[in-house]
Amino acid sequence: MSRKFEILAPAGNLEKLKFAVMYGADAVYCAVKRFGMRASADNFSFEELREGIDFAHGRGAKVYCTLNVMPRDSEFEALYETLEGFKTAMPDAFIASDPGLITAIREVFPRAEIHLSTQCSTVNTKSCLFWHKAFGIKRIVLARELSLEEIKRIRAELPEEIEIEVFVHGSMCISYSGRCLLSNYATNRDANRGECSQPCRWQYRMSDIRDGAPMADIEEDSTGTYAYSSKDLCMIEHIPELVEAGINSFKIEGRMKSAYYTAAVTNAYRMASDSYIKNGADFVFDKRWLTEVESVSHREYATGFFFTPPSEQAQVCAENQYLKDRAYLATVKEYDEERGLALCIQRNKFCVGDKVQLLTRGECGRDITVEKLYDTEMNEIESVPHAKQEFYVPIQGAKKWDILRMN
Repeated sequence: MSRKFEILAPAGNLEKLKFAVMYGADAVYCAVKRFGMRASADNFSFEELREGIDFAHGRGAKVYCTLNVMPRDSEFEALYETLEGFKTAMPDAFIASDPGLITAIREVFPRAEIHLSTQCSTVNTKSCLFWHKAFGIKRIVLARELSLEEIKRIRAELPEEIEIEVFVHGSMCISYSGRCLLSNYATNRDANRGECSQPCRWQYRMSDIRDGAPMADIEEDSTGTYAYSSKDLCMIEHIPELVEAGINSFKIEGRMKSAYYTAAVTNAYRMASDSYIKNGADFVFDKRWLTEVESVSHREYATGFFFTPPSEQAQVCAENQYLKDRAYLATVKEYDEERGLALCIQRNKFCVGDKVQLLTRGECGRDITVEKLYDTEMNEIESVPHAKQEFYVPIQGAKKWDILRMN
């Protein structure tokens, strides 16, 4: 079986970009310091972006840069300055939504590849054709509110040169394709300019009664209610349906998440996708892939609106808390095969005797016991308590970029 599609992973900073690529991403999406929808992420300087592009291209991956805010007139001078900066670090494509901003990109980079952000809420074939004809848009990131059947219908009606991209994993927004004013109203931080304070995740209490009836049919317990907090999207169990729908790019949300999140989730979708392409009708879902995406910080998982429309299921969380993930302990910086020693960089404290797992690209985590730990002078130590501490641990068959996590 042969289907052409990509795994598109988030890259909130240079480290996350590298882990995404090393764990199987065909492409990553990121942002520079201004004009991206995740202003609170570390994001990239142009020097870092150049390094990230070189790193990705050297391993056969692409880099897309988001410019998907909705800027005001007063911001366009700074926007043009930002666009000039890209001349030193040109990504493979820009992701944008505002027509004025797209026009500015075309003025500076007439031949640039542009992908239409999900912020445009594209839900039909005619809209896709309009953006392609009017602005030369190559790829449409469809609205998350579409069902799988609607996506398949759009794909069937579009010419092959127009690609479609859909979110398959990660946080979802309670508002329509991210167009929200709640943050602006509550905290004066504009979600449509990358500054969302996520008030949809806050605790609310229903107290207003209108016409003798509750404001909404919402259950509330002693802790309040989370009427706006959406479940996280997870389509890892539905790779065959996604591939057969003809989707060109499977997008993972999470630029604000850790490098471990990026690696583990990308790795799981890579393994599941590769297995389906290899085995076709004989494909069998490995439950360990689901365990992998459950090992990262997340809310309740659901399949979004792929199979159930918003009118039937709003995908709201029962409670606003992240499900506990496995602690991210360390990354392997170098590996000495002769001595079986991994030089690691600490991310969280652990001790001799701890049961941990080693995560390697293309594999699910394998259990190991920490029998010994050494400092960089090869003195035995009982634990690694210091942030970014370098240390050695005996492991058989480790590799650079491997991750240690709590079992």
